Amino acid sequence: MKARILGAVVTVLAMALVLPNVLDGNPQKDRLLTAMPPKPDTPEWVNTGETKRVKIQLDDLASGEFEKRITAPEPKVVKEDDPKVPQIPGDRGGLDDKSMPVAWVLQVGAFKSIENATRFRDELRAKGFKAYTQRHQNGELERVLVGPVLQRSKAEKMRVDLSAEMSLEGIRIRQYSPE
Repeated sequence: MKARILGAVVTVLAMALVLPNVLDGNPQKDRLLTAMPPKPDTPEWVNTGETKRVKIQLDDLASGEFEKRITAPEPKVVKEDDPKVPQIPGDRGGLDDKSMPVAWVLQVGAFKSIENATRFRDELRAKGFKAYTQRHQNGELERVLVGPVLQRSKAEKMRVDLSAEMSLEGIRIRQYSPE
């Protein structure tokens, strides 16, 4: 008797779960078949030619053709110091012809990579020098400068100290000009 009652309960439960799916078909299959709307028209203000140009440039980069067309210009090398200002003695500060204060900086390097320039600037700062970076007018080089100081004699002494401490050659004294 117990087995018959248990069998009847299992049969009723199975029919209650399976019968609605059999009678309705497969509702999950209908849910997956949805109609996707068509692609909207591209607005007139979108420049489709520009996206094609970018794709061409990316193809050139991938093939290496773009690299062949790029030629880096030779960097300009400063070979001499800026001249002294005649009316100002080297051991004193003073004003130039336009009544502007004259100050001096040391150019200790010029780098194509901003990261290299920043790393070198930080190394100079760690050694106690007042260093900063400045973008060259042509925008290709990042210069590392130390200073400014008001007396040219102090700039010359600082050049000797930098040469000795950092083993640098080619340090140039330049007249300070703010950006």
